[in-house]
Amino acid sequence: MMSAIRGKVPAWKLKEVEELKKLIKSYPVLAIVGFRGMPSSQFQKLRREFRGEIVIRVVKNTILERVLDSLGGEYKKLKDYIEDQTAIVLTKLNPFKLYKKLEDTKTPSPLKPNQISPTDVIVESGTTPFPPGPILGELQMAGIPAAIERGKVVIKNSVTLVKAGEIVKPEVARALQLLEIKPIKIGLETRAVMEDGILFTPEDLAIDETKIFEEFVESARRALNLAINIAYITEETAEILIKKAFVNAKNLALNAKIYEKEVMPEILSKAYSDMLSLASILGEDAIDDELKERLKDLKGDVKVGEKLEKTEVVKEEKVEEKKEEKEEEEEVKEEEALEGLGALFG
Repeated sequence: MMSAIRGKVPAWKLKEVEELKKLIKSYPVLAIVGFRGMPSSQFQKLRREFRGEIVIRVVKNTILERVLDSLGGEYKKLKDYIEDQTAIVLTKLNPFKLYKKLEDTKTPSPLKPNQISPTDVIVESGTTPFPPGPILGELQMAGIPAAIERGKVVIKNSVTLVKAGEIVKPEVARALQLLEIKPIKIGLETRAVMEDGILFTPEDLAIDETKIFEEFVESARRALNLAINIAYITEETAEILIKKAFVNAKNLALNAKIYEKEVMPEILSKAYSDMLSLASILGEDAIDDELKERLKDLKGDVKVGEKLEKTEVVKEEKVEEKKEEKEEEEEVKEEEALEGLGALFG
């Protein structure tokens, strides 16, 4: 009798509000989600799959608003996301993991007649698996440029059959069903998530993991290069810096002619080359027979006193030949790459 008095809140409502408040306070993360169009079987399946990790509760909008008002503080911000069919999701997962889990559970679904399409629906050109028959007329009635070619129904040109925000006509829904085009995904639609008073929207939570990973890799590469250039020693740079220091020390020893074991072969090799160069510009009377033989082996039939000019010309010609061969290879590779791009983009 008392509950019938105007303005009096029924006891069951008060009890439900208190139970929801207690439940929400026991979890660090609260999400407001929608479930319009979601089959009951899919809803129950999610509950089974998430048991022990995520709690899903369908709540009347008026009761949820009263709960959020009662909790006060930042919770009141979530009232802006209460509309249509609403449920709450409670978990100890961080908001980003929760969002990804909810998105991964969505299943492809066809558009229904008289439904407002949430996205553009494009039917691509190409051959269908259908033989000539009534389906041709059904596709044409929906606005799809279909025809018969080689015993198959083909779609002549790509067409945007439905634009986002438009009502799906029954004939269009039928055509999409025949073509097995499922442009939307059905599941829990995340509207907002709150953790420790911080509000997240889908725009905040939708992360391109591949792109983020690539950015981490690029950042790590740049950090490594910076550390090496400023000789900052870490576990990752120590080996590289030691190798770099060794190469620099060796180059210094070579240029300064410091007679150490590690550089003696290079110093002797350079001295030998210098000796041969000097011998090549001296007269025949100034060198012995052994040196003449070595110069002959080096230069072929070049005579002493010609300063290895012919040898140098031969070397230059070989370098030019190698350069031309390399340029030809690069041109062939470039042509192949262009052909590949042409084939890719038609």
